[in-house]
Amino acid sequence: MSAILTSILAIIGQLAGSTGNAALVEKIIEALIAIIPVVVKEYQDLAPIIQNIITALKSDPSTTAVQLEQLQQLEIQWDAEFEAAAAAALAQDAAPGPAA
Repeated sequence: MSAILTSILAIIGQLAGSTGNAALVEKIIEALIAIIPVVVKEYQDLAPIIQNIITALKSDPSTTAVQLEQLQQLEIQWDAEFEAAAAAALAQDAAPGPAA
């Protein structure tokens, strides 16, 4: 699954930097909204790719003000979910293991 997501994100990343098309930007945002929960839960190594896509979309001149707001909210959600996942992982690592 990771290879599939990596390929999909690579294609989206190529599109994100030069869309010139607000409708395509909207579709990319929709795809990110659907993919991010899966990446946060299972594939944290893909995080830089998603962040690069968000950055590219934010700098695309065809991105509308509404879409920029969506991207900003997506970044806030993204950061919060990753912080929660990191905290959970730290808590799990700190939890005592079974007694031997």
